[in-house]
Amino acid sequence: MIGAVLLSLMMTFTVESKSSVKAEGTWPYDMEASYACTYQKGSVRAGDTATLQVTGLESLQIESVRLYLRSNKSDGAGQITIFADDRQLYKKTGTYKDWFGAYNNTDYQPIGWSGMQQLSGGKLRIELVGTVNSLHVEKFEISYTQAQPVAYSLTLVNDRETTTLTESAPGSGILLPECADRDNWYFVGWTTAELTVPTDEQPVLLEAGERYFPKNDQTLWAVWIDQPIPTFEPQDKPVSGYYILEEFECRLTGMVENGTMALRSSTQPIYDVDVYQIVFDTEAGTCTIYNYASDTYVGFDLSKNKLTTVASDWHYRLLPDNTWLFIAKEEADKVWMLFQKNLESVAWLHDYYLGDNPQYMWSLFRMPDPTVAPYYWSHPWPAAVEQVETDNTHGTKVLRNGLLFIERNGRTYTLQGQILK
Repeated sequence: MIGAVLLSLMMTFTVESKSSVKAEGTWPYDMEASYACTYQKGSVRAGDTATLQVTGLESLQIESVRLYLRSNKSDGAGQITIFADDRQLYKKTGTYKDWFGAYNNTDYQPIGWSGMQQLSGGKLRIELVGTVNSLHVEKFEISYTQAQPVAYSLTLVNDRETTTLTESAPGSGILLPECADRDNWYFVGWTTAELTVPTDEQPVLLEAGERYFPKNDQTLWAVWIDQPIPTFEPQDKPVSGYYILEEFECRLTGMVENGTMALRSSTQPIYDVDVYQIVFDTEAGTCTIYNYASDTYVGFDLSKNKLTTVASDWHYRLLPDNTWLFIAKEEADKVWMLFQKNLESVAWLHDYYLGDNPQYMWSLFRMPDPTVAPYYWSHPWPAAVEQVETDNTHGTKVLRNGLLFIERNGRTYTLQGQILK
């Protein structure tokens, strides 16, 4: 980006009715104007007011504010007040003759303030109060300076490489790219401050695919997390972990009997409020299901054919469309299957089913481990370390929460040699 050029611009607001003005000229994208007169159009008698308020002018440098006024043939007086960010900038009281040397009921003449005023809060208010019949305002003019729009650049630091992207046009923004996952580290987005050591404090993240609008040339750092992040791709392998269970399809042709147990009472569907820990035994083809939110197991009492909060094995089947069946037991004409009675309101699970070829399928969506605070880091690809040596004392490699550190002389270091606080 080259040095910004200041442009001198003007906004004009012409009174059209007692509650509206017509904006002309050049104004910022977020500008909004409101107008109100207690009498009619732009006329104020004794005790009447006409007020224009303009917002969305943040960071503008105001150079002048003018009203175009006329009076009656032989009378007219009042007070003009201008507020910048609710602070009084200008005040003038008197008769129209005091201001212009003579009364004038035909031509509108400009009056107001000029100078330099920065609008940090972005608000300007102009008030005309009548004290003697009558004053009439035709329009308001606001002159200001603004930096000419320029295209800004983003420097994106992705651990081992740096890329610079520039807006295709001023204010068009930059689409933030994806980064690849690393071994046991999962890309979650970009941040404005480099994470030089792993931290469990979540930074403010900008998501990949988001259009980012820099206000100046800027640097962003990629961020990875040491836990799997939620994905909209259904789980396709029996891998133990934490999951959201979402009902995928239900084709039940029989009748529901017995076996009702409310694991959680909620006004939301079960897959919106509950995270489940599923532990798979791939050799046996079974799994256990634990409801983390309610701290109970989803089990099945084979002797009573009822759900229970005691852990038990469910037989699982992974279907070709990556959906799952959870079955407690099967007989010639009966199948005890895990399914949800009410998909609209109450998060209940039911279990007992009669019928031929029952199909109640779940989609599993991987979630982070809710019992372990995740770590965020901008450098998930540390250099390999064969041996650490200081003052002839070897360090010890230690694995913590899936992260490899070096302990030496009572301190803990990352593999890059930085002290872990």
